[in-house]
Amino acid sequence: MKTLKYSIYSLVCTLFVSCMGAGYADPDIEEIPFGNNELAETNVVTIAQLKSDYATLINNSNMKEIEEDVQIKGIVTGNDAGGNLYRMIPVDDGTGAINVGIDMNGICRELKVGQEVLISLKGLMIGGNSQQPQVGGIYTNTTPSSPNYGKQSVGSMNRYVWEAHHKLIGLPDPTRVEPEEFDITKVSNADYMKENCGKLMTIKGVSFRDANGEAVFAPDDMKDAANGVDRALKEVNSRNLVVRVSTFANFANVTLPTDTLDITGIFNRYRDKWQILVRDINDVTTHVEKDNAIYRETFGEGQGDFKLVNVIMNDPLTYVWAWDSRYGMKATAYVGGSNHASESWLVSPAIDLSNVNNATLMFDHARRYGELGHLSVLYSTSHDGGDKIDASQWTKLEIPSSMWPDGSSWDFITAKASLKALAGKKIYIAFRYTSTDTAAATWEVKNFVIE
Repeated sequence: MKTLKYSIYSLVCTLFVSCMGAGYADPDIEEIPFGNNELAETNVVTIAQLKSDYATLINNSNMKEIEEDVQIKGIVTGNDAGGNLYRMIPVDDGTGAINVGIDMNGICRELKVGQEVLISLKGLMIGGNSQQPQVGGIYTNTTPSSPNYGKQSVGSMNRYVWEAHHKLIGLPDPTRVEPEEFDITKVSNADYMKENCGKLMTIKGVSFRDANGEAVFAPDDMKDAANGVDRALKEVNSRNLVVRVSTFANFANVTLPTDTLDITGIFNRYRDKWQILVRDINDVTTHVEKDNAIYRETFGEGQGDFKLVNVIMNDPLTYVWAWDSRYGMKATAYVGGSNHASESWLVSPAIDLSNVNNATLMFDHARRYGELGHLSVLYSTSHDGGDKIDASQWTKLEIPSSMWPDGSSWDFITAKASLKALAGKKIYIAFRYTSTDTAAATWEVKNFVIE
């Protein structure tokens, strides 16, 4: 399996002491004091296979008892040391990850990050916890005021059941725990979510929407019925992804950082939404920007080498695209209180991808009014760089719908598009704005980069 590496060894040492106690001696490898040392590997299946076998059950948030005598084996990638993972551990075997529910406090005493574990599944429950795959026991909602009162779902197993169903393999090795990078372009991709939910991952170059120097991660007055707070990111629609923090986390009252961040955590799903469970405050780090840009234009001082090509622009329009010192390049065909039909292109200079194997386009944009379908981003490998546009030479770039502004605010969001298929070529990128006499958007674009 792909090695997993935990990035901050000193934190691991701290957790080891805090979870085990200063007077607790390291166990002899031959006499591990936890679990069922009589278990032997007999019928190990991959986690990917297990989730596939029960895919319908998980997707419908149902559960059942596992009747087959099968096992899984993987590495523990998180625990309750930071107070944000509650009575469960994520286990990853390289093919996928799954949560294991255990009705026990202080799980970190036994199951440290980097611990390999063998789990016998026969007799345990498997199902979907709001479509997040999990094995464990049965949870019964006992809150009379809840609309789900009395409903049962997959939950945590009794700690004594857990002891009988698992075996620790060797000693924990944090160097085996390395988060994968989350692909923000696939934030709303159902297959990507199904394959990767439960994994330890890192989302890079993001910032908290509500960070103002005073707001904290999880104030008690914001908690929901599950004692948690969802924190949105500026760069991602909160309908697709949030950072989930318990009011019991040991960093709940830490001030939200205001800078650009890399955020690591367990990327669980809650139905069709990603919920990042940060394991500890050390999972939130300042993003260090490495300028690997093949081409960059911020539009901070003008339109740069981009060219404006107006295809349709009738009176009273005198321009569509224009530079604004506050917002970058701005396009609108709303003039004099009326919408006007138009078509105007903002076209990049030729960008050379001949010496790269992969590339990604990124830019920030905002939109209000009009229709989203009137805006598009395209590429061409045959445009001559001139003042005329031959639409047949241009192809629309696929940008996820979640990366298009919904038109409800002037907030900028970051869009990304893969240019891997164009590696080895010279290309042009264009922002195409169109409008009608009944609908004209205002579109703002800045921080264009290809890397």
